[in-house]
Amino acid sequence: MKRARYIIISVVAIVILLLIFGSQMFYVLKPGERGVVFKKFGMGLDKDNIYIPGFHAIAPWNDMIRYDVKEQKSEETMDVLDKGGLSINVDVTIIFNPFYDKIGYLHENIGSNYVSVMVIPNVRSTVRAVTGRYTAEEIYSTKRGEVETEIIESNRQALAQKNIEMKDLLIRSITL
Repeated sequence: MKRARYIIISVVAIVILLLIFGSQMFYVLKPGERGVVFKKFGMGLDKDNIYIPGFHAIAPWNDMIRYDVKEQKSEETMDVLDKGGLSINVDVTIIFNPFYDKIGYLHENIGSNYVSVMVIPNVRSTVRAVTGRYTAEEIYSTKRGEVETEIIESNRQALAQKNIEMKDLLIRSITL
């Protein structure tokens, strides 16, 4: 009888602890997500151990940081100057995603707001630099593809160093 009571109390205590800490212990990463764990009482950010989609259990005092690693897009409208100083309004779409196996380093160096901190400023700067080498007529008609390619290649190198993969950049519209 005492043994049964001890077992029941133990089971109830375990269930209560699981209910209290369960949301901090169990994580389900969906397809297109990756996770990295910050160990408060250990070595800090575990940059090299990337969690893949599925069910994961971690200690309740650790934090799981989720990253969406699917292709993402950002649309930007900016005013730039052409070779002759003429103001041009350019709408671009940027397609990118973080490198799956490098999100620990991305989180350590930039953080989860990497789009506004790294992607958009880099693209804006490159678009301004590249369009400044062409006339408005060239950008609008004959050299549009060349301008896009130059912007993409320049950004690919800069963003790859920060663990972000730039897939494509599309010039949606140009207004003189």
